[in-house]
Amino acid sequence: MQKICKMCSKNFEVAEEDLNFYEKMKAPAPNYCPECRVARRLCFRNERTLYKRTCSKSGKPIISLYPKNTPFPVYDQHIWWGDDWDALDYGQDYDSNKHFFEQFLELKNKVPRISLLNITSVNSDYGNNVENSKNCYLIFAAQKNEDCMYGRLLYRNRFVVDSDFVQDSELCYGCIDCRKCYQCLFSENCETSTDLYFCFNLRDCQNCIFSTNLRHKNYHIFNKPVSKEEYENKKKEIFSSHSALKKAKEEFEKFKKEAIVKFAHQVKCNKAIGDYMYNCHNTLYAFDSEHSKNCKYIYDAESPIDSYDLNNTYYNPELNLDMMGTLKTYNAKHSVYAIYCSDIEYCDSINNSDSCFGCIGLKKKKYCILNKQYEKEEYEKLKEKITENMKKEGVYGDFFPSSISPFGYNETLAQEYIPMTEKEAKEKGFNWQNQMTGTYGKETIKGKDMPETIEEVSEDPPAPDQAGGRAGILKEILVCEDCKKNFRITKSEFDFYKRMNIPLPHKDFECRHKERMLKRNPRKLWHRKCMKEGCKNEFETSYSPDRPEISIVKPAISKKCIKNLTFVIKSYILSMY
Repeated sequence: MQKICKMCSKNFEVAEEDLNFYEKMKAPAPNYCPECRVARRLCFRNERTLYKRTCSKSGKPIISLYPKNTPFPVYDQHIWWGDDWDALDYGQDYDSNKHFFEQFLELKNKVPRISLLNITSVNSDYGNNVENSKNCYLIFAAQKNEDCMYGRLLYRNRFVVDSDFVQDSELCYGCIDCRKCYQCLFSENCETSTDLYFCFNLRDCQNCIFSTNLRHKNYHIFNKPVSKEEYENKKKEIFSSHSALKKAKEEFEKFKKEAIVKFAHQVKCNKAIGDYMYNCHNTLYAFDSEHSKNCKYIYDAESPIDSYDLNNTYYNPELNLDMMGTLKTYNAKHSVYAIYCSDIEYCDSINNSDSCFGCIGLKKKKYCILNKQYEKEEYEKLKEKITENMKKEGVYGDFFPSSISPFGYNETLAQEYIPMTEKEAKEKGFNWQNQMTGTYGKETIKGKDMPETIEEVSEDPPAPDQAGGRAGILKEILVCEDCKKNFRITKSEFDFYKRMNIPLPHKDFECRHKERMLKRNPRKLWHRKCMKEGCKNEFETSYSPDRPEISIVKPAISKKCIKNLTFVIKSYILSMY
């Protein structure tokens, strides 16, 4: 089936196996292309833009995803999870003479929202979508970390700073897509390794600098064996100053372009198309996903089964369609921030509930519509009536309208993966936030006066009678060399730089994050041929044709396999009837 996207007006295909899946989920074919569907979901996910405000119930100062003067109340997370308020108190009757999403927005602007999602963490107040972490600062979508700072999608780490997509590692800095690494700096796609500096795609290696694609090696520089003394001298040279470190970054990027690369970052995958995938089977168009089975169009997903169109869904979601920001959901559609729920549609921020439609903020509830409780028979009858009306409006099966997102497009993950200007975003119906957090022009140290080495810096200011003393960096206000926003160095951060002998950063944490994300491949695919001479394999890859890398590794899935996989998914769906 060929369709025209309601947002970008581009043609897109809905495959036959997709139609079978939608029929199984009792949902119509989508009205938006895959990329626009992703943008519509992600515009509801603010991870890293934090504000200071007061709790609408206690009046105490809190850190929140929402700025002051929101139309809805915002509760401190401990109050929101408490029992002294009930979302059913805000319930309303369904009015068949009004559009459903209009009524949903009316309810949404009355029900209290949680300030942050930060579960069972200690001394980690500045973090969102965080669980079981201790002494962490500005980490996001993270779990079971200790003494970590400035990172996203971190799992089971200690002393990992300025890193993203890192698991089971310790004492790492500036790393991306690393697993089981120790004391690795500015390295990418490395695993089970120790003491790596500016390395790419290394496994079981130690003491390497400026190296790519090595296995089981020790003391290498530029992929050549060196003595321990040469290695130590090179490491000392790189970290001798901020200027030397900056030069090393540029040298690494140049060297990395000469590397031979696999067509996709896939490990233990079978019949899979996408990138950054681990142990995925029968999965098409997936990115940053692991342990998936029979899925399509999934992003940042953990252990999903038989699901389409997911973003940031974890803990074994099954039979899910068009979902964002969920944990352990079953038979769920078109919802956001649902935790341990089943049989839900068009819900927001509900947990431990099932059989709910158009509800917000519910906890341990059943058979509810617009936060009003019904008997099972009443619920089923009214739900059918609402869906029929939504079908007449032509909106049933679509995700929530972008206009009712509580965030501006530029506050959310959508801007990171599908960037737009303010004009472009507003033309497509997205909101925009013009009052982002941050200060400018308040710096006490100018960019040109930033210390070159960590030895020049001390934690405390010099005594009044000491001339020419070192700066007390914790009292200073710095300025980002890119965006010119002010930032500061925290005590834990300073201690880490001292321990690792790393010069102070000259950019704020958000610009450092953007710099790292640009090193990862985009969430797009191009059809290409293997570049190895004589190889006739074709595949879908996130390496665009204008990239300088040489992709020669035999792919796990070819164009022929795509057709076979389509048949597999179709047969599986039909077998469920």
